[in-house]
Amino acid sequence: MTTQAVQPGRLLAGRYRVEDLLDEFGGVRSWRAIDEVLSRAVFVHTVPTDDPRADALAEAARAASQVGDPRFLQVLDVDAEDDTVYVVREWITGQNLKALLAGGPLNAEQAATLGSEVAMALAAAHAKGLTHLRLDPSSVVVAPNGSVKVAGLATEAALHGAPDADPGEVDAAGIGRILYAALTGRWPDDEGHGLPIAPRIDGRFASPRQVRPGVPRHLDEVVDRTLGNAERHHASRLSSPADVADALSSSASGAMIGGNGVLGDNSDEVWPPPAVLAEPAAPLLTNRVVPTAQATPQRSGGSTTARRVLGVLGATVFLLVVAWIGLQLLLSGVSEPDRTTSDDPAPSETAQQTEEEQTTPPEEEEQTPEEEEQTPEETTVSLTADPTSVAASQRITLSGAIEPAQEGVVLRVERRLSGGDWTGFPDSNNPVTTTTQDDGEFSTWVQTGRAGENEWRLVGEVDGEQVVSGTATVTVN
Repeated sequence: MTTQAVQPGRLLAGRYRVEDLLDEFGGVRSWRAIDEVLSRAVFVHTVPTDDPRADALAEAARAASQVGDPRFLQVLDVDAEDDTVYVVREWITGQNLKALLAGGPLNAEQAATLGSEVAMALAAAHAKGLTHLRLDPSSVVVAPNGSVKVAGLATEAALHGAPDADPGEVDAAGIGRILYAALTGRWPDDEGHGLPIAPRIDGRFASPRQVRPGVPRHLDEVVDRTLGNAERHHASRLSSPADVADALSSSASGAMIGGNGVLGDNSDEVWPPPAVLAEPAAPLLTNRVVPTAQATPQRSGGSTTARRVLGVLGATVFLLVVAWIGLQLLLSGVSEPDRTTSDDPAPSETAQQTEEEQTTPPEEEEQTPEEEEQTPEETTVSLTADPTSVAASQRITLSGAIEPAQEGVVLRVERRLSGGDWTGFPDSNNPVTTTTQDDGEFSTWVQTGRAGENEWRLVGEVDGEQVVSGTATVTVN
């Protein structure tokens, strides 16, 4: 089998100019290209014509183009040219499920809506005799407007093989895993596909409610019934995407998955604990404060009269005392009328000293407390590129570290050409990202066909503040 002959800058079918390599796996390359006829970005798969999967890929792509359901990434073109078979799909900005869950699991309504959209899309495909069979976190993309797109219908199985099992059950289980990940942020499969692997309990993957308290029981049941754990709920297995769509129809109420900052912004949401863990409430005794003097029940009329007399006498005594105190204050204020301020300067001097003491803060208060003199350590991000001069088809490794070291900081790749504006790479709405390790270090790679000076940097957030790395310049020949 020959190696890939497609390089950045190549024009396929006289209209699709290949620009940026997005991924390469098992001899298959994925590109961002420009349709020069319609002046728009497109997604292109390329594989050598002598690859044993080439014919199956082309056949699967032609079949997938006939589905017409808008929830699938549409196949726009498929053909062979010289040494290459290529498949052209629509380009969509947004985040796949792996990137979406970097901000934490979705809430129940969002997860149910996402799962329902995927299930209805696959049900429409199965109705036309097509299957996916390779659903994973990269197969589901959420656009900025909240719409859900499924990628790789038929073609992923043609490229990477499919399980030898009932296709309906395989795709139903795939939808169940997507829903499990949306609810918990974990993937119930040993491969993981870039997400943390779900924990096991007694040899089985824990249910969503066991991983994340507060998951609605109905969604927990749907997941178990797709993944072969239906006996937990004394129910039958969901054996097709249509079955899953029906089971989710009562859960999804049209919640927007994206838009208005909802994407990936669910980590601060607090879910209630499951009912079996809730502590019983203490008995409610009263909602009023009862004075002790009124707590004795059943008083006679005679005792009530006596209290009233005592009350009147007490009030009279109180008023006399107040009147006497007021008279004493009045007399002290008008005594010695001939005395002037100049006869007794001491009080004035004393008052002046007191006023100065109040207006002049102590010397110690003028000093800045020691803790205020300390400033937070500034966060910096170093960046290097290797190599710094490459051919158009050569990979560039971007690596560095964040100081002080922090784990889990997501940094997105940006590029600037010839002193222009910084933009996300390869697309501002769907940039390449990398995550810092426990020692603060990170590494990722990029590849481009844009000749000339390519400046690179990484941008992220730490404690709500934007951090920007240094700039690394690479000359692309």
